[in-house]
Order: sequence, then C-alpha cells, then structure tokens
Amino acid sequence: MSASRKYPDEFRQRAVQRVLAVRQEVGAQTEAIKRVADELSVHPRTLQQWVEQAQAPEQARTFDPTTIAEPDPYEAGVQLVEFGALDEAQIMWGAAAEAGDIEAAFNLGVLLVRRGDLDEAATWWRKAADAGDPDAAAGLGMLLVQRGELDESETLWRAAAEAGNTDAAAGLGRLLVRRGDFAEAETWWRTAAEAGDTEAATGLGVLLEKRCEHDEAETWWRRAAEAGDTAAATGLGVLLVRRGEVVEAETWWRRAAEAGDTAAATGLGVLLEQRGELADAETWYRAAAEAGNADGANYLGRLREQRGELADAETWYRAAAEAGNTTAANNLGQLLVQRGDLAEAETWWRRAAEAGNTTTAAGLGVLLEQRGELDEAARWYRTAAEAGNLAAAAGLGGLLEQRGELDEAARWYRAAAEAGNITAAFNLGLLLKRRGDLDGAARWSRVAADAGNTDAANNLGLLLEERGELNEAVAWYRTAAEAGNITAAYNLGLLLKQRGDLDGAVTWYRTAAEAGNTSAANNLGVLLEQHGNRNEAESWYRLAAEAGNTSAAYNLGILLGQQRSRAGS
Repeated sequence: MSASRKYPDEFRQRAVQRVLAVRQEVGAQTEAIKRVADELSVHPRTLQQWVEQAQAPEQARTFDPTTIAEPDPYEAGVQLVEFGALDEAQIMWGAAAEAGDIEAAFNLGVLLVRRGDLDEAATWWRKAADAGDPDAAAGLGMLLVQRGELDESETLWRAAAEAGNTDAAAGLGRLLVRRGDFAEAETWWRTAAEAGDTEAATGLGVLLEKRCEHDEAETWWRRAAEAGDTAAATGLGVLLVRRGEVVEAETWWRRAAEAGDTAAATGLGVLLEQRGELADAETWYRAAAEAGNADGANYLGRLREQRGELADAETWYRAAAEAGNTTAANNLGQLLVQRGDLAEAETWWRRAAEAGNTTTAAGLGVLLEQRGELDEAARWYRTAAEAGNLAAAAGLGGLLEQRGELDEAARWYRAAAEAGNITAAFNLGLLLKRRGDLDGAARWSRVAADAGNTDAANNLGLLLEERGELNEAVAWYRTAAEAGNITAAYNLGLLLKQRGDLDGAVTWYRTAAEAGNTSAANNLGVLLEQHGNRNEAESWYRLAAEAGNTSAAYNLGILLGQQRSRAGS
C-alpha cells in the first residue's frame, strides 16, 4: 500500500457532500460510500476515512489544504478522472500500480471495467487481491462469474466477505443460491443486508418468504424497497396482496413499475383489472409485455380476448408462449381450438404439458380422447390428475370406466368429487348406481344436484322415486325441469300423472314435447285425447310419429281410425 495521500480540499469536500446526499437517497452510509467511490474512482476505504474526518470534532475535521505541486501518479490519476481525462488517468494509475500501490491497482481495475477492458481489469484486480485488498477481490470475483469461473469466484468472494466487503458477501450469497446452498447463502445475505446492501436484503427476503417466514421477509423487503430496490418493492407488493392490503401493494407496485420493473407493472395491471380499470390495466400490461415480460404479455392477450380482439390476443399469447409461459400456451391453444386449428393447438398444449402445466395436460387429454387416442389421453389425464387437477381426475375416471376398470374409475371420481369437482360427483353417482350402491349413488347425485347439475338432480329424482320418496322426487324433478332439463320435465310429468295431477302432467309433458321429447309428445297426446281434445292430440301424435316414435304412430292410427268410423256412421 502506498503512503498516505494528500488531496485537494475542494475535491474531498465534494466527495463527502456527495456521500451525504446519496445516503439520504439509499438510507445506508455503507451503500452511499460504495456508490460514490465507484463514481469518483476513489478507493472505498479512502472515502470512508474522509467521511469519518468530516464527522469528527471541528479541530479534527479540517482537510489538508496543500495542493499537489508535483503530484505522484496515484493522486494525478484521481484528479484526471475528476476532470474526465481517462486516458491520462489510466497511464498515471498504471504507473502507480506497477510501483505496488494497491489502491491505484484497484482504481485502475474500476476504470478498465468502465472502458470495457475486462481482461486487463482482472489482471490488476488480481494483483490487488493477492496483496490483500478485499474490494479488488470482490470486483475480480464479479468478473470471474461473468466468465463462468465460479469456483475461483467463490474463493475470492469468501475471503473478501470474511474481511467485511458487503459486495462480496452479496455476490457469495447469489453464487450459493445458484448452487442450492440456501442456508449459507442466507448467512452471507444477512451479513450484507445488515451492512446496508439492498440487493442482499431483497435476496434474503426471497429466501425467508420461501420458508414462509413472512414477517421477516416483509421487514427486509420493506427496507430494500424504501432504499429504491424495485425487486424488493415487487416482492413486498405480492406479500401485501396475499394478506389483503391491496392499497399499499398498489403503491409499491406503482413505484416499481414507474421505475421500469416489469413484474411490478404486471401485478399493478392485475390490481387495476380486478377493480374494473381496464384501460389503465392494459397500459401497464402492454408496458410489461413490450419490455419482454411473458406474464404481462399473457395478461394483455387475455384482456384483448375478452374484448373480442382475437388476432391481437393471439399475437400476445404467442409471444408469451414462445418465451416459455405455459399459461399463455394453454390460452393460445384454446383460441386455436375455437377456430378449428386442432393441430397447432395440440403442439402448444403438448409443449406446455411437457413443461408441467397440468391445466394444459388435462386439455390435451380431452383433445386426444376426442380423437380416439385413448391410451395417450389416459396418460395425460393421469399426469394432471396426480398433480391435483380435478378435471383431469374426472376425465381419467371416465376413460377407466369405459375400459371396464370400475374400481380405479371410482377412486378417481371420488378423489375429484371430494375435492369439489361436480362432474366427478355426477359420474360417481352414475357408477355407484350401476354397481348397485344406491345409497352412495343418491349421496353423490345430491352433491352434484345441490351444486346445480340438472342431470344429477334428475337422477336423484329417479333414485328417490324408486325408494318411494315421491315428494322429494317431485321436488328434484321440478328443480331440474325448471332449469331446462327436458328429461326431468318428462319424468316429472310421468310422476304427476301417477299421482293424479293430470293438469301438472300436461304442463310438463308439453314443456318436454315442445323441446323435442317424443315420448312426452305421445303421452301428452294420450292425456289430451282422454280430455276430448282430439285435434291437438292428433297433432302431438303425428309430430312424435314422424320423429320415429312407434307408440305415437300406433296411437295416431287408432285415433284416425276412430275418426273415420265416426265419420262413416
């Protein structure tokens, strides 16, 4: 290390004032010193001494006013950088570094990095690091990471971090996370974060959040966000939304989005869309999408699709899908299916399914089942079902039932039904009835019927009627019939006729007949004929007969014969 330097008083004062100003922005003196040292190409420890002197009592605070009449190479380099003479500064610092000045070697490395000469910068930082300079070791570690030399980078960063360099501690944390050593990464990120490093505070928050230590994660994210870290602001917003504090979340996301954070822009768009501010939501989605954020592109595509702008929606879905967003690939596939392009839809769904998107795997199963490729359909259904996709579990149960594998079909139906899938509950009711378990069939039919499945309500009516519980059977038939279920309307007509409610029977037979149920049309004809309304009876018999109902054809023949007999007598 060279001997103690003399600097122009004005330069020192400006440097200290700059540190104080930056400290107001970032909230931590260590971070401020690091930034200003980088700006002025001054060694951080030197700048730290100046700040400490400036904050000392008055008698110890006066800088040496002596100007350098014949400055040595190091001091000349400092002044030359201040005046923008970088070529000359490089020469001066090179001379000082060659003479063994570690601070000059460090600053020369900084200058060379700025000028893009990374190999030469690495050479000088290595010399300074070998001489014990932790700041040079930290910088060299950064260059080595960029070159993929991770082992040596870890060695350098570890030594520098142990010597108190926060940049090295933060970098070591990143490297350890990359290697899966989260415990030690947390140790170093905590060290750096406590020293004021906002990037380390953000990373520490991520590790804590993954461990569900939400309160401490919030503490670190909030500290980093208040210091201007947009990634921390974004994470803090996610945490706040999760606990329902959307107003504060919006504040942080807006701040980060306005600073260019695309994840925050996307999250802000979601909040705005949820409260109906679609134009503003689209603005932020578009900003994120145009900056390359795949989530933003997917949300923008969805918004455009909802507005009927299908071509634009497809463009954004495709952009997001090509960037690896599997939700967008699923959405793109849905659009392609709607326009009949099943081949390309399958391509995108297969890609997303292979990447682990269970919704898409379930959709792919449906596509393959419709095409008759049942074995592969079952494979994708099973993949999605085992990952918890209820629709896939219901689909798998259906395929297994078709193949006669009733026990396994029932297991998948039951798993999905117990998790709330109504289709599975309905199918399980049918399967149990088929196997003679009428109580189980009634139970699951009731579950599906209570959820609004009209076929299940009709089936429940049948089961109740078979058990003699006629009043409840009528109630479920009526529920389904009033919701538009034609079979239930017909069954309700049958039961009402059996109970002597002929007017009610006529009403529901007519409802079913008008919807095309030929048995209802025939039965309606019978009741009308019994009431003496032969002309309308003939119309319904004829309608049903022409649709292929043989009973109606027979009844029509009898009625016409009777009419001819009466006409001839």
